[in-house]
Amino acid sequence: MAREVGTRFAESEFYIDPARVEEYVTALGVAPEQDYRAEVGSVVPPGFFMYVTSYGAEPIHDALDFDMLRTVFGGSEVEHRSPVRVGDRLTVRPWISGVTEKDGKSGHLTFVELTTEYSREDGTIVALERSNTVQRG
Repeated sequence: MAREVGTRFAESEFYIDPARVEEYVTALGVAPEQDYRAEVGSVVPPGFFMYVTSYGAEPIHDALDFDMLRTVFGGSEVEHRSPVRVGDRLTVRPWISGVTEKDGKSGHLTFVELTTEYSREDGTIVALERSNTVQRG
């Protein structure tokens, strides 16, 4: 079980594929920005990193050893540092940046904050995402 602050998980690469960007926008069920195009070179829509995070997350969930029936998503925030474009190849580096345990009205709660750094091939950090997972009991 790797629930200690500073625990780093394996790096991975994520290609911002035009088909995945189109899939993301379609899943939202809303009209995209006026200038939006799922073409190489176009800026990806806001919120896309939530979609990126869902690919390849199983090893992290397994390492946290949470019972998924007692676990909820506790929110996330993304600090955008540089535009990400369709066709970019990003290196994804996740690590545990916080662990908090406390007793609440519904019992014991464990909060795990995961920070993920996204960088381009030239090393430029384009975004930092912080997300929280909460397990009850």
